[in-house]
Amino acid sequence: MRARASGVVVAGGRGMRLGLGRPKAFAEIGGKTLLARAEEVLAVLCDEIVIAAPADLPLPAHRFPRVADVPGAAGPLSGIVAGLRALRGGPAIVLGVDFPLMRPETLGALLERLGGESAVIPAPGGRLQPLAAVYAESAAESLGASLALGERSAVAAAMGLDPLVITDADLARLESGLECFFNLNTQEDLGEAERRLATLAPECQPGAADLTKARRAAGGPA
Repeated sequence: MRARASGVVVAGGRGMRLGLGRPKAFAEIGGKTLLARAEEVLAVLCDEIVIAAPADLPLPAHRFPRVADVPGAAGPLSGIVAGLRALRGGPAIVLGVDFPLMRPETLGALLERLGGESAVIPAPGGRLQPLAAVYAESAAESLGASLALGERSAVAAAMGLDPLVITDADLARLESGLECFFNLNTQEDLGEAERRLATLAPECQPGAADLTKARRAAGGPA
């Protein structure tokens, strides 16, 4: 049976570069909001999930409880810290809504590498992605301390954990490869994500069939 974890969806992006006139979580790919897609992926692997976003940020309909980002500290690090603090404990998977092609198998593989590490963070293309990563329970205190000291970069704070960094060579060996780390920020990215999703075989799309398969692999209900 695959290891289980808790999950944090970081949904605080205001979506200015998307030009939709509303927060990023509302953007749709394949008929689902980015928030719904992130929830679906984490639901395969997580027994507890929270959604972190600024208290004043509107969000689309969601399945799981919402927690407010740390007051007075804008940015994704604030959401990561608030989300981790809200969980009951144990390892946690953090996933930003920016990764519409993410698949449960990929995050599950990162979770299996955690062991005694403080965090397991992928670095596709050499760029650390703390918003698609796995954290030990102890990471919440360290990241919170960095935030309290004025750090606002999630990457810098995550590197302070001395994490296990997963590079392209290892990521390419995963079933879903590097494709799932496509990061959505602009209107052009929105169109590209739709195009990539359309080219995936049905069993490789991060949708219902994929979730059923992954739940069975994880030992959970289909």
